[in-house]
Amino acid sequence: MLKYFLCYALFFGHFASAQILNCDTSWVLPMASPVELSAGFGDLRPNHFHMGIDIRTAGKENLPIYAIADGYVSRMKVSSVGYGWVLYIDHPNGYTSVYAHCNRFAAHIQKKYLDTAAILAQNEIDVLLGPHQIPVHKGEQIAFSGNTGGSSGPHLHFELRDTKTERALNPLLHGFKVSDSGQPVLSGMRIYAIDQNGFEVPAKSLVLGAPQKTLKTQLPAGFLREGDRIGIAIQVEDYFSKAGRSLGLFSAEVWTEKEGHFAFELDEIDFADARYINTHHDFAYAQSTKKKFQKLFRAPYNPLTIYPYEGNGSFEIGAMDSTHFAIMLRDVNGNECQYELWVAYLHPKMPAKNTYNSQSHWMPNEAYSYESGLWKLQIDSFTFFEPVRKSIDLPSKRIGSGQVQLARQVHLSYQFKDSSAAEQYVLTMNGAPLACRFEDGKLCAEAKMLGTFGLRKDELAPTLIGQANNKLDSLNNGAWTWLLKDDFSGVASYSCWQNGKWIPAYYDAKNQLLRAQFEVPFLPGTSIEIRVSDAAGNQRVIQSSTPLAPFK
Repeated sequence: MLKYFLCYALFFGHFASAQILNCDTSWVLPMASPVELSAGFGDLRPNHFHMGIDIRTAGKENLPIYAIADGYVSRMKVSSVGYGWVLYIDHPNGYTSVYAHCNRFAAHIQKKYLDTAAILAQNEIDVLLGPHQIPVHKGEQIAFSGNTGGSSGPHLHFELRDTKTERALNPLLHGFKVSDSGQPVLSGMRIYAIDQNGFEVPAKSLVLGAPQKTLKTQLPAGFLREGDRIGIAIQVEDYFSKAGRSLGLFSAEVWTEKEGHFAFELDEIDFADARYINTHHDFAYAQSTKKKFQKLFRAPYNPLTIYPYEGNGSFEIGAMDSTHFAIMLRDVNGNECQYELWVAYLHPKMPAKNTYNSQSHWMPNEAYSYESGLWKLQIDSFTFFEPVRKSIDLPSKRIGSGQVQLARQVHLSYQFKDSSAAEQYVLTMNGAPLACRFEDGKLCAEAKMLGTFGLRKDELAPTLIGQANNKLDSLNNGAWTWLLKDDFSGVASYSCWQNGKWIPAYYDAKNQLLRAQFEVPFLPGTSIEIRVSDAAGNQRVIQSSTPLAPFK
């Protein structure tokens, strides 16, 4: 892919306004022009890369969203978390486009959602559709922008995917383009000692001084042992213009005269590998400093496909020797900036030492299983990014630390002697409830972290507090809202009914608001019922039935 940068730069050209999105004739823009970006593909997010681009809506909701090309709606999903209201459109050219955080869909698509939801009597659905069910045309309105799901503010999250592989593709390499006259700027650099197995040596990293186009540094005595190599990590801002905003870096490359090249480029990412962002950048350092350094080296067992060259990106420096590095930063339009780094190690190397072993450490390529009384824990292979020192106290229900990042979830189960007593129990990790299920008399769950696990009984149903507009009177517009909270295990289901008929509703989880649109005008004797349940099965039902006030 690197050899195509010049072609992309010539094809995309440069535009006058920063962050303004345009596209070639294969597509139309997903929102009305001008379209301004607020986040780019591959930006570093908690536990994942940003898999698309974010489009600003100036803090507004309910702006029209358009299909970028002919195709059909292949999937519609409505959720109180994640992407919220989202549509997936498959196109004949092998791409799938994704439109997330919508407030609602266009009328004919909304009808399909409502019909499906009514049949299932479920507000949150995930439905796959065939080519002839909801065809769409290029430029056709398909939805309205919003702030649903896990969105932190009104915007459109837009993605391009390869339909066959389902990998997320960088839209700016596939017919979309953004004005970009600025260069990436290096704002920080770190050096790490890498052992013979390709893992970082604990406590052997160094923050370099203020970045310059040419930087020289000396590693301290004891930094390297026999067989150790070094790896480089960088902190970069990629500016659209000298005075404009910046997004995440697209590509970086490092090389020496003796040992060749290593690079990363954020062209496409497999969703299954998203959590490996925590080994692509220095997660632990980011937690303590809020500074994100992307590594120009690759840990063993890292499956990310963003590295175009062979090797792991570590480089040899001999005792009493120095090495010259060239580092090239590039954005997706081909703007680039090169830096030079001279690293010297003017000391003898310490004797080689085996840092890790399977007796003292959890190794990334090994699986583990532990049982203690009625408890069982399973750790799959490739759960750990790097070797992690074992720390287990099963009688105290503790395994590892919550600070350790995991590539995969760990499996946790508790065997009940009497399963009839288990319905209101929830498994926990570090005091937080886990999504549980029953299998053969066991309460089972997966946890995204290690730490202290346990079992807790949840006997309290969610609470519902109605808002002032919730009145059965002739002046009401039918839009009702409740503050919906649960004390522990979390809201698992909700439904609204009017005279025994299911009424669509939506739970805004981040604001803890449940909304429903009832049919009006309310007739005498109208009955309203709201049912909510938590993950432990505790249910609360609120009913309202009253004669109407006289019409005025």
